[in-house]
Amino acid sequence: MKGSLNTMNYLKPIGFFNRIKAFFNPHHGADLETQYEIYSVRAFDFHIDFNSNGKAYFRYNGIPYKTYSIYHLLNYLNKRGDACVRMVLDCDDKSIDKETRFYDYCSTIEKIYDKIHFFGGYRENDFKTIYKFKSLHLGGKIDWRYKLD
Repeated sequence: MKGSLNTMNYLKPIGFFNRIKAFFNPHHGADLETQYEIYSVRAFDFHIDFNSNGKAYFRYNGIPYKTYSIYHLLNYLNKRGDACVRMVLDCDDKSIDKETRFYDYCSTIEKIYDKIHFFGGYRENDFKTIYKFKSLHLGGKIDWRYKLD
């Protein structure tokens, strides 16, 4: 199965210095729908954080990305019925509030999007498991090395 690491880094980084940092990170030139339809990617890597209002947004390697709706993307994948999504809390702090928010978020999306196989559920900086998904154990069957040019 093809997987795209840091799936959402095609989005625009927030802030001038973050755009410069993002320039030096490998990134996809294709949006999620193109990754799915054209490149046959079926495993997606969602790194998220939460702002002060509790709203989820995409973030990777300390770089926040302009996020419109994670639910819109999950709706798209759920309709396809054959996607896997790794959920990762990508934050600098180890606050209980963010852990609780991430736990609740994962629990909610797992209930709503029953045709997506979720996995991950850990915090990026220390790999602490925060939420254990019920739906799938992939056992290393995803080729994350796949690069979208």
